[in-house]
Amino acid sequence: MKTLKKVFIGLGLCLLVYLSFSVGNATGKRTAIANENGIPLAKINKIENLIDQYYLFDIDKNKQQEGAVEGYVKALGDPYSEFLTKEEMDSLNQQTEGEYAGVGIVVTPSETGAITVVSAIKGSPAFEKGIKKDDIILKINGKDYNASQMNDAVKVMKGKPNTDVKLTIARMENKTSKIFDVNITRRMISLTTVNSQKIGDIGYINITQFDRKTDKEFIEQYENLKKQNVKSIVLDLRNNPGGLLDSTVKIADYLLPKGVIVKTVDKNKKEDIQKSDASEQNLPMVVLVNGSSASASEILTGALKDYKKATIVGEKTFGKGIVQTIIPMEKGEGLKLTISEYFSPKGNKIHKQGITPDVVIKLNEKAKGIGVEYMKEDNQLQKALEILNKK
Repeated sequence: MKTLKKVFIGLGLCLLVYLSFSVGNATGKRTAIANENGIPLAKINKIENLIDQYYLFDIDKNKQQEGAVEGYVKALGDPYSEFLTKEEMDSLNQQTEGEYAGVGIVVTPSETGAITVVSAIKGSPAFEKGIKKDDIILKINGKDYNASQMNDAVKVMKGKPNTDVKLTIARMENKTSKIFDVNITRRMISLTTVNSQKIGDIGYINITQFDRKTDKEFIEQYENLKKQNVKSIVLDLRNNPGGLLDSTVKIADYLLPKGVIVKTVDKNKKEDIQKSDASEQNLPMVVLVNGSSASASEILTGALKDYKKATIVGEKTFGKGIVQTIIPMEKGEGLKLTISEYFSPKGNKIHKQGITPDVVIKLNEKAKGIGVEYMKEDNQLQKALEILNKK
């Protein structure tokens, strides 16, 4: 298998967890920003001179420069691209190791322009406060935020452990919108990304996201289930927002026969193809997905589906088929930038389309959660077990 540079394919979703990132180096020629198609420096210099000459209050030059750069990237209109300060880069480094300080919410921009909760991480402060999937975050500490300000919103919600943040939430209940405030205390959260257990003679594996340790944890737990003589596997990727591409590809390489895992295409139509070797796993498998299964989850799901290595069960996936890289800059800063689109082994487009399961089944509305502990209510998991018990 080809060695990958680390790239971010999480629901930049601007995870409150910003789960993953790239540390790839910038390549290509350096472009002068004063060229004919670049930033009009004369205009910027004029504005700077006018501010210096007339502005009443003290001026923080560092904040001005940082704001100018942030604004330039924000003007792309891409919620997954952003300028990162040194503090934010340090935080991302920490998070890819499976630990971060925050409230434990995964968020995404909705089609209506709102900041929508994809999930509250189990055991996190947000989970304990009852934050739910599809909740809309209207305000943070009393200030309004919308999808165009999602990166800023994420920065405000993150913070030092044992400090509080107030969220104003809109939630639909019985076809009525309920608006309420909730105070959440931030804390350090250690993330276990892979959990497994036996259900009769069937192995159940849940991947919550893909970080640096996920592929190793997955393979260890899959092998452990094989030693327990399971006859088949349920792989639960529901509410998995994505993560590191290389971790995802290593899992796919372990499961799949020799061939293409994923193809990425950049702005110049240059293709990068990741392939698996000849070794593969042959236990019958069902993959569970839903509308919050995104990005890296969709890469793995799409590959397993194309090779007919698994039956896909659940609801249509999120549809994030673009890749971000993080380019280190001076003073520990960085630029997170969308650089390519990815496609399944058969060339199927995922971005803004998602993956439709082989067996479409909506989650029981009365279900309080998903997974083994909610198995009596989780009709999607029940369907997966039913399919495997027939094989």
